[in-house]
Amino acid sequence: MREPWWQELGPVWGPTSAHPAAVRTVDIHSHVRVAEAAAIAAPLFRPEFDPRMQIQPEESTRYNTELREAHASRFVDPSARIADMDLQGVDTQVLSVVPPQYYYWLDGATASTVTALINDRIAEMVEANPGRFVGAATLPMDHPTAAVAEMARANRMGFNAVEINTDVNGLDLDDPRFEPVWAEACERDMLVILHPHGWTEPRRMDDYYLINLVCMPLASTVAVSRMILGGVFERFSRLKLLVVHGGGYLSFAFSRTDHGYRVRPEARRHIPRLPSEYLHRLHFDTTVFRPEDVEYLVSEFGADRVLMGTDYPFDMGPTDPLGFLAQARLSRSEREAVVGGNAIRLLRLG
Repeated sequence: MREPWWQELGPVWGPTSAHPAAVRTVDIHSHVRVAEAAAIAAPLFRPEFDPRMQIQPEESTRYNTELREAHASRFVDPSARIADMDLQGVDTQVLSVVPPQYYYWLDGATASTVTALINDRIAEMVEANPGRFVGAATLPMDHPTAAVAEMARANRMGFNAVEINTDVNGLDLDDPRFEPVWAEACERDMLVILHPHGWTEPRRMDDYYLINLVCMPLASTVAVSRMILGGVFERFSRLKLLVVHGGGYLSFAFSRTDHGYRVRPEARRHIPRLPSEYLHRLHFDTTVFRPEDVEYLVSEFGADRVLMGTDYPFDMGPTDPLGFLAQARLSRSEREAVVGGNAIRLLRLG
């Protein structure tokens, strides 16, 4: 009998092939699921609230269901996660909610209740496992006043990072509605982790898992491009943004945007300098799939701008992150910054 797909293709966490790191290692990009939040939100969901969830073909839906059921404990059980971390050589994971649990479509009161519940559960995992986990809070982004309040509450609880989507119910992040959120993040020196939840324009993306393979980095590329060209980083120069999946496509192809800035008036409306100057202020994780891509990110943006990430426990990331990074031609100081030093500094881990 044919084995289930997840046994053939799913991720396998085993002992790292790398030598032990000389510094505390931090995975900046991992996910948890909060069942209590789903119990509140799921009965309120209607398909029109999130059309990006409706275009995935049956083949991908079936495989994802099998895969995530097989690894269900890793999304919720700290002991299961820590066992894998020990195999990986990861000292600390940054916990952020799975993107389907952003729940930006909820009404204001329910959104505040659900996001607070998620953040409380993450805080409990952190408190119960000191040193092994730190939290990145989620926010009710469609309700900016509530988002600011929840960011402040999370920061008082010990969170020094938040995770947000690349759009808010289809509204782009350069919209003036979100200015108070950026202002609060700057005031509290919070790291903003930009993590996509699919793509809002899914035509032609319904086969071959393109909704993830192409659209996840595409969503980040569009979001960051709009934030740059819309002047968000010009107005909020102290905003600390980390873009997962290596920054999407823009970090590898920004010269076209720079050229457009030089020759097109539309691109110059809100910023007085090249788009790449703002891009070089951002941070990127190593959820890329060639050591050469890590080398490029370090060379182009600086070792202080690149952080180790895995997308754990999903299948679209490395299961041996230290072994993967060992293949990249980095100096000892660069490697130590990437595997942990930068996260310790940005998250103020002490």
